[in-house]
Amino acid sequence: MPLQAPEWPPEPGPLAERLAPERVVKRLGAVPEPAMQEAIWREVLTTLPAPDVLPVFAAVRRALGRGEIAGRLGWLALVRTLEALRGGPIALALYLHAQRVGDEATRTLLIDPPPTRRVDHTRLPRPPMDRDREITLGERRSWARRQDRDILVRLLADPDPGVVLNLLNNPRLTEADVLKLASRRPTVPAVLQTVFRHARWGRRRVVQHALVLNPHTPVDTACGLVALLDRETVRAVRRDLAVHPVVRTTAAVVLGEFDGPAADPAAGRVEITDGSEAAGPAAPAGEPGPPSARDPAS
Repeated sequence: MPLQAPEWPPEPGPLAERLAPERVVKRLGAVPEPAMQEAIWREVLTTLPAPDVLPVFAAVRRALGRGEIAGRLGWLALVRTLEALRGGPIALALYLHAQRVGDEATRTLLIDPPPTRRVDHTRLPRPPMDRDREITLGERRSWARRQDRDILVRLLADPDPGVVLNLLNNPRLTEADVLKLASRRPTVPAVLQTVFRHARWGRRRVVQHALVLNPHTPVDTACGLVALLDRETVRAVRRDLAVHPVVRTTAAVVLGEFDGPAADPAAGRVEITDGSEAAGPAAPAGEPGPPSARDPAS
């Protein structure tokens, strides 16, 4: 259920002090677990109105730009937290205020145009596990916990997020395996979001880069991950015409090169050769729409 928008800012006192931008940055760097960092963001987002939230975002971006671990962990936790806002009043309020004040770095975190490519998850083939019979979903999820490398490698092609989660938790899985998951196409957004949200693998920069480049990654997630890449990689994303135009706009913002309105999400489509379908325009007049509820089955 979407979080509810706050009706008033906190009164001056201890609560207001703990939600001050630089104090939030310090708190994000002081807690060890992603769930605790996301809890801090939920407190910020459910307590402060949109005009007071944007300075907190900016403070975390500054810490990220300085190379501080609090900035990197805080920003990753923010992108994960914003998934809970999809279609809710907080996301809409943040989007409208960011648009009003010209905060493109925040706005691109909240828009939700279709990915560059879309695929019907029901048409994706299941991995070949047994020639004599069809393997059930429960069996595939169970096998993903095994230590047999041959089985694990074959399950990397599985389109079920539950199977993928068990693979990611398996100690026999390697970074090369996770890169295959993050780079696989065609695939479904739910699989890529499972990789992104994983506490161990979602923090790897090479995995984040692969997710940004994957045309099936939800656009807002890819936009949020751009800020976590090194500048040379961001420059490469900015020049890559196969990347969603809104993600390239975000790369320009990160590099300080943005000097115009948001890119048209209907522009820059690439030829589809992997059996998936090209996404249509997200909104008229080249303007990405505000956040909307995402189909969990997509």
